[in-house]
Amino acid sequence: MSRNEVISKAVDECIKELYSYAVPHVEWEDFIKENKNYKEGPKPYEFYYLPRKITEDICNNYIYSYNLDEQKNLLDIIQILKNYCEDPITEKYVDGEKNGYRSYIRPENLKNELRKYFSENFDLTFSEDSYEDIQNIFFKFLDMAGKFFNWNSTLNKFSFNVYLGARPSSNKEAVIENWKKYRNKDIEIIEDKINEAYYG
Repeated sequence: MSRNEVISKAVDECIKELYSYAVPHVEWEDFIKENKNYKEGPKPYEFYYLPRKITEDICNNYIYSYNLDEQKNLLDIIQILKNYCEDPITEKYVDGEKNGYRSYIRPENLKNELRKYFSENFDLTFSEDSYEDIQNIFFKFLDMAGKFFNWNSTLNKFSFNVYLGARPSSNKEAVIENWKKYRNKDIEIIEDKINEAYYG
């Protein structure tokens, strides 16, 4: 399954779940028919209401489940790199009689490596705080990279298709008015019942 197919699947499932909590209640198949038969007036999704908070919570569940926030992945990787610089570890395979076995060695951390490098290559004297300052500069550049490289194309595509697509409206008054004006029906929307249905 390609990445685009994964995003499409996430969008479809997300919108279906949004409508499962929207009011007035509508079966997904019936809503699809409304979209096909739509000619003029408000779009079919403008007749169904779901609070923005629930919409965002459901969308965030899909973003997490489908691992769509690539920027968050990048920030996690940067934090892993920073942790590794402070406490590095490497694998070492040792030959045994039949099979090699795995053990670990611990290289010097970044501050100690800096201390060793400067003492061996430069006739300079640094305080202990200086090595930490240099490490912090490196960490600062990692943080800058995390803020600069915004790799959220996947998340943007998902959000665009859901939030600007046929999701239920979060404008309660407009939904009530649409039913009255275009379908000659008075409807009641009770926020507490929607919240109870979703949050339990």
